[in-house]
Amino acid sequence: MQTVFHVSTPEDVRVVVAKVRNLLADETVEMESVAVVSDRGEAIAELHAGAELADDLRGLLGDGVALKACRNAAQHPAVSETDLLDGVEVVSSGVGELTRLQDAGYAYIRL
Repeated sequence: MQTVFHVSTPEDVRVVVAKVRNLLADETVEMESVAVVSDRGEAIAELHAGAELADDLRGLLGDGVALKACRNAAQHPAVSETDLLDGVEVVSSGVGELTRLQDAGYAYIRL
């Protein structure tokens, strides 16, 4: 199975860490891949190296979770693409990436 989580707020980023960990730990679900798509500047700002959850997010990256940030939202004044955690992929648009992933068979979870 494949799952994509859609996060738009800083609170969503905090919640998604626990949700993804729970999904990966669920032995009744065979996961092929998990992605997290952030599509608003406030949420993307949580994906930088100095963020409170940076170590948790690095852990998800280490577990093979794809973290994706919308290039349009990364134009937010509080965000710099160069400050994002190593491994965060900047995509052309969050909604485009969500559409592509769903078309590829990913289950969609909106937080």
